[in-house]
Amino acid sequence: MKQIFKNILSHLCFWREMKDEAKSSLKYILPLVIAIGVPFIYPGLISLTYSNQTVVERKAVVLDQDNSALSRDLMLSIDATQGVDIVRRVNSVDDGIEAVMSREADAFIFFPDDFSSRIKHFEQGELKVYVYATNMMIYAAALTGITQTVLDKNVQIAVERLANPNGITGERAIETIDPIQYERQMLFAPTLAYASYISPILFLIVFHQMGLLVLGFGVGYRREHDEDFKKRKLYYIDYFWRYLFYLMFIIFGTFVVYGIITPFFGWPCDNPLEMMKLALFLVVCQMPLSILIASFCKDRYASFQYILGLSLFVFTLSGYVWPIYAMPDWAATVSDYLGIRPAASAMRKITYKNMMFADCPQEIYKLIRLSFIYFILSLVAVHRDLITRPIQWLWHRIRPEHPATPDASSPSDTPEPKVTPDTSGPADTPDMQATPDTLATPEPKAAPDTSSPADTPDTSSPSGTKATPDSPDTPIKAPMRLVPSAAVGAGLSA
Repeated sequence: MKQIFKNILSHLCFWREMKDEAKSSLKYILPLVIAIGVPFIYPGLISLTYSNQTVVERKAVVLDQDNSALSRDLMLSIDATQGVDIVRRVNSVDDGIEAVMSREADAFIFFPDDFSSRIKHFEQGELKVYVYATNMMIYAAALTGITQTVLDKNVQIAVERLANPNGITGERAIETIDPIQYERQMLFAPTLAYASYISPILFLIVFHQMGLLVLGFGVGYRREHDEDFKKRKLYYIDYFWRYLFYLMFIIFGTFVVYGIITPFFGWPCDNPLEMMKLALFLVVCQMPLSILIASFCKDRYASFQYILGLSLFVFTLSGYVWPIYAMPDWAATVSDYLGIRPAASAMRKITYKNMMFADCPQEIYKLIRLSFIYFILSLVAVHRDLITRPIQWLWHRIRPEHPATPDASSPSDTPEPKVTPDTSGPADTPDMQATPDTLATPEPKAAPDTSSPADTPDTSSPSGTKATPDSPDTPIKAPMRLVPSAAVGAGLSA
């Protein structure tokens, strides 16, 4: 009882586990480098990659075969919008499409040769637009600017044709021709900049993956290089204290990302403290899942394999870049059990609606609920040996009984294989039986007394030859030699 109490107390001394992990991090420096370097390297590379994508204007090329005052005026109006920048003219339709396909431009605007003449004859002119639609942010920015310009030009032409001849001018004419006025509100991406929209979720996934990776990598790396640690049984509380050690570096990483990198590159960050709260709350709620992964990491490569397999899957099912309702039913169901989904929803509110972390109670409740589910699963995974032990005991109790293994030290329990007698020898050769007590060749019988003529065998007949050591037909050694040891006895009886 005293020893049990001592073991429990040793596991509750968190400073011992954290001190042990700190010494291990100084000896095996790679896990510590990852814990410190990931918040610097990964968000920095993302920011450098997307730094040129903050420009809102999308490049466009134009082919004006009409070359009229109306087409030139409409082309200048499109170029003056915030979303489109006409960079050059092309000579043919094929050249314009090729410019879009080669990513020289994001849009191709084509004015046919009868564009203005059809409008002058009260017909509908056609303006053809080809937009690069692989990136939805580019598609939305380019097409929105062109569409709004065409709508404004339609109202202007209608006012000149219908309202002014009837004596209606000014605002009254516009209200007559265009009675419905609408106002656009670009939610979640008001600047239509792809990098500004995608960077918050990418940084959040960095901390999500870092929380899952760092514990498994540290434990696996030490199991790979430390034989004593590999043989040691880690309990749930041991993983917990070690996770707290790495949590200190994750807290430092959130300060670096949301306090330095985000403002430096101009990403949306009106409430950096609220973003830090959300990222840390996500990491804490993902702790049981990190412990579950670490319990299966036997080396440093296992954690990377798990995380690389989950990264793209988690990013897609977060609901940030692809709506949940557009996914298959099974994918939407799986996303309900991922902590990144409510976290992404909360990050969207904090980033673009200037809400506080406390203003997201629904997302907080979902993260707590998922954390409880992860805790149950991780508890089963870490102590799977203790859980399966009663099941194994019950199975051995109810399964059909097998014959017990005989004890080789007892000759009566060991089946005695009989030696087949040599039929070529004399008929009165004694029947030799091999038992565990047979350690050497049995001694041959003594030759009969020749003083009695009645006892002398008839040597003329082979069957009357008495077995003697000098007789070549008599087997001197037993056909089977048994060694009465426990291992060999068990092997023969099995």
